[in-house]
Amino acid sequence: SSSSISSVVTHDSLQSAPASKDRVLIMTVATHREPFIELLEQSAQEIGHTVHVVGLGQFFKGYGWKLKRVLETLQENQGQYDYVLFSDSFDSYIFAQIPEILDKFRSFNHPMVVSGEFNCWPNPDLAAYMPDSSTTAVYKYPNSGGYMAEFNYLLELYSEKILIQHKSDCADDQGELIKILARNHSSFLIDHNAVLFQTLFGAKPGDVVAQDGRIYNTITGTQPAVVHANGWDKGPLLTLLVGAGKLTSENMAQLQQQKATLEKQKTLQSREQSINDRCANYDPNPKLEPERNLIKEYGLLPLQGGLRQQLLAQRADWHQIEQQVFEVQEYRTHCPALINPPQATTTSSSGSRCQDHFKLYLYPATAEQLQAMSPVYRSIRAALSTSPYLTSDPDAACLFVPNVDVSCWCESCMFGAYEGRIESVHPNSAYLQDQLKSLPHWNEGRNHLLVELSDAPCLPFQPEHAFVAKAGLSTFHHRSQHDVSLPLFAMVQFESAQRQRAADDREYLLTFRGTRSARSDAMRNQLPQLHNGKDIILLVACRWFGEERMGKLGKEGYDAKCAEQEQLFEQHTYTELALHSKFSLIVEGFGYHSFRLTEVMGAGSIPVIVIDHYVLPYEDLLDWENFSVRVPEYDLLKVGDILRAIPPQRVAQMQRRVVEVFERFFTSLGTQLHTAVEQIRINTFTDPAERDDQRQELLELGFEYASSLPDYVMSTPEAVLYDSKMCNTPTHRRKKARDGAVML
Repeated sequence: SSSSISSVVTHDSLQSAPASKDRVLIMTVATHREPFIELLEQSAQEIGHTVHVVGLGQFFKGYGWKLKRVLETLQENQGQYDYVLFSDSFDSYIFAQIPEILDKFRSFNHPMVVSGEFNCWPNPDLAAYMPDSSTTAVYKYPNSGGYMAEFNYLLELYSEKILIQHKSDCADDQGELIKILARNHSSFLIDHNAVLFQTLFGAKPGDVVAQDGRIYNTITGTQPAVVHANGWDKGPLLTLLVGAGKLTSENMAQLQQQKATLEKQKTLQSREQSINDRCANYDPNPKLEPERNLIKEYGLLPLQGGLRQQLLAQRADWHQIEQQVFEVQEYRTHCPALINPPQATTTSSSGSRCQDHFKLYLYPATAEQLQAMSPVYRSIRAALSTSPYLTSDPDAACLFVPNVDVSCWCESCMFGAYEGRIESVHPNSAYLQDQLKSLPHWNEGRNHLLVELSDAPCLPFQPEHAFVAKAGLSTFHHRSQHDVSLPLFAMVQFESAQRQRAADDREYLLTFRGTRSARSDAMRNQLPQLHNGKDIILLVACRWFGEERMGKLGKEGYDAKCAEQEQLFEQHTYTELALHSKFSLIVEGFGYHSFRLTEVMGAGSIPVIVIDHYVLPYEDLLDWENFSVRVPEYDLLKVGDILRAIPPQRVAQMQRRVVEVFERFFTSLGTQLHTAVEQIRINTFTDPAERDDQRQELLELGFEYASSLPDYVMSTPEAVLYDSKMCNTPTHRRKKARDGAVML
């Protein structure tokens, strides 16, 4: 009788593995006991095994929470088991002995097999992304209520691929399996023919029957080892168990009564509704704080649906949409749908001529036009006027630079952050579009270079086929091998001798000094957890709006710790930390980009970049892996361990390389522009057979014409630095900088 079984093993007691040759962990997750769970326990006892039940006595927070309990169990029992057989707790039964189960599992010749079902739930939109085998299969889609896997494979899948430990408790376990399979068809195999697992939801009478003490699938002609009554109705499972002789009539009556009570109370439905209510609008992406939803916190939910529909209309990939609609930066301004230019249109009509004689043309500008330009755009044109590729003949040109100021300097062509106008083009941007279209050689932007430096993650107007060279460019708005992610020029300057200081002579492992505000990235609020006051110095002050408002606007980003953080902040200067640190932390602020990236490189410090969805400057050109460290945002708190694991010899190599890269490509606004032109020249106007060699030569030697560039190109003009300081930093911050360094 099932009522006599009491083989429940709690999460904390999984320390002794079975002594058999093939060590199989049979497990399930349940927060409480119901008579139905005893059916699963009874079936395990009949084959000489015990069901390990995890989660008893805990609150069921969601299906992501369920997967996390599985992951914790795997981590705690690594090395003790070879295989995992997972089954849902309240509606499953095991019919086969372990040797048969293992034989069936091994017949798939894959480290993981997941039960199949009729519906692609809860992601019906991903049905089209399933493997080809789903097209004609009986049980087309994954069901998370039953699966078997090699122990270490499952551990890696959950922790390294799905990253469930970094996702919300509200994530859906079945949804996560569907999504990982949609992204990689080899993640696991679906048991399409009910060889190992049988689901019952949607089955018609006679599809699955009891026969000779087992269950038999009349459609596939198989005898599944495990049956799972997915869905609300447990009646079909009870009927099969009685027919197979696994339940007495007395047991059947008891469980039927329990079933009737649950249905009358709508217990299962109410539980599901409670989870749905609690988990509405959760962020499905891996995060450092997975239960936070910044879109909701920032009041951006009304815009999210519109952005999703816009991306669907653009036929964006589902995974991109899932990330993009939860990325705060996407709500800063209007980002137009990009036109992906065919390769043939990105070279001039004389493509071979441009390969042999690459030329750059600056549209002439009148004195009135120059006066109307921002200081930074005048400097952009002045720097490019020194290019060895310059031509005054537009018919000979391969790349055109407009006489229209498209820099969007001081955010002049975008609305204020999060104003809700993501569908509206700013009037200044609309004006720029009209001005560009009136250029005599525009030709839908082909062969034109647009340089933009705003905080937006995109060019906030339609570039058509033009090359976009932009600071803070997002992966969502970057056309690979076409657009260029620009760095910002350094507002804090260091001498060459200062940045040559060797890594061994720098006492700090990692430093950061900056401010936080109500809407600077959430990463900055986490930095005090990493600060140890010894070799990791991470200082974050609450002074964006000025000291007179500190402590008065808690909801605006200030809290009780601000005074303490302010005292720590004043113990070090920005320049001191940059010059004495092996590594410098780079996190986003109001945009993805930061002056800090260029500045710490100028100090000879290796950048540690913790910004998701950011296209690194000159990503198609530079060997970033040799002079920087990139860490996903969800791993921020592991940065110290990650850096300490890098051998000292490797750190020394990276530090020397960061100095080389800075001095060749980052020293000023002018050198940065010449670098952008070189990336476009190599990517687009160079014979494909020669691109790798030219790239490598540029990395090793820099520009061959660098020594001939004038001083106003090799250093950022004072007028630009002054204008940037006035535009980007409040007065109180400029006054408080003891070393004159205004960091963001």
